[in-house]
Amino acid sequence: MEEYKYNGFKYIKDYQNTEVPIIIEHGKKKPENIFKFYGLSRFSVDALTKGYFYTSHPIELNDILDSSPFLFYTSKPLDFEYYNKFLGFLYEGKEEELIKYYEEDSREPNLCKGYIFQLWETMTNIFGIISTTGKENNPLMWPHYTQEKGFQIKFKTDELEKSIPEKLTADEEFLGLYPVNYTSTLHPIDINQFGAMFIPFYYGATVKIDTWEYEDEWRFLIGKQQMGVPYSKSGFSPREDYLVKKENRYTYYDKSIVKEITLGMNFFNGRDFEIDRVNDKIINVKPKEIESNWEFKSQQKLLDYLCTDLNDKFYYSGVKYELDEQEKPYLIRTKEKMLIEKLDGGFYQLTRTENIIKLIEKPA
Repeated sequence: MEEYKYNGFKYIKDYQNTEVPIIIEHGKKKPENIFKFYGLSRFSVDALTKGYFYTSHPIELNDILDSSPFLFYTSKPLDFEYYNKFLGFLYEGKEEELIKYYEEDSREPNLCKGYIFQLWETMTNIFGIISTTGKENNPLMWPHYTQEKGFQIKFKTDELEKSIPEKLTADEEFLGLYPVNYTSTLHPIDINQFGAMFIPFYYGATVKIDTWEYEDEWRFLIGKQQMGVPYSKSGFSPREDYLVKKENRYTYYDKSIVKEITLGMNFFNGRDFEIDRVNDKIINVKPKEIESNWEFKSQQKLLDYLCTDLNDKFYYSGVKYELDEQEKPYLIRTKEKMLIEKLDGGFYQLTRTENIIKLIEKPA
């Protein structure tokens, strides 16, 4: 049994329990619903219509310190046995070279940095992160992740947590759903105090600077073989990507469990769409097939999918005024349930239902 406490989280590895790789005690209540924000692109629309998430490599996350190899260090040289277990097969018949590498890497100033980076590269080739949020209505999420032109999908957390493992194959592993451990200072974890990398790995995959706390992020961790390492996305890296096929980072779920989809307020804009306001409740829209509308095909594909599969789950973002206790108006975000129907000539008819849901609480 190994334990590590940090910032109110407790990371526990019970080597007698083979059913779960690790336990993370955190005291946070799992949200009833969970949300995924997407910018509009052919990749995000493909993921929605086929029912999968792209399971990100740490290099692809939007914070270079997130799940980074710099979150691991050792306060003293590791035993040679660590190197032999991890790298021995590469030096078969050349044990003297491995010993030389160990002696050079384990002394100051390196102090096992070569070992740590190689171990991180190996682990992240078989590991990925699906980022979701427990907050529907944070005002920063829409502009940061969708530019107000993308979409948000909603799931029941328990249903998604059940569906993902059901879609995995025998050689893939569901590593769990965990909240991010937001901290004021990022402290690297000393791997020397652990017999294996279970606790350091899960610590590195869940800790994040508290500047990001507004996201209320919950992460699905997935293990698969040969997921790839996108070296070229890292700064000043001359290395070519190690890729097998991009589909190895796809993690599927049952499409029927999508509870809602909400389009951003600027999705239907006059630059990309022909817009005909028939009356107060009915608006006809048509994506413009012009050179400046790069996402024409994605818009068509998404709208077709809304018509056929998500018509009863479709919402559109909006704003409205509320009055505070002094009868002073303030703005809130909303979403309104809408109906969509495909018409002739490439048009889609949107019908407002006036079923408007307020998304931001009254200010204090």
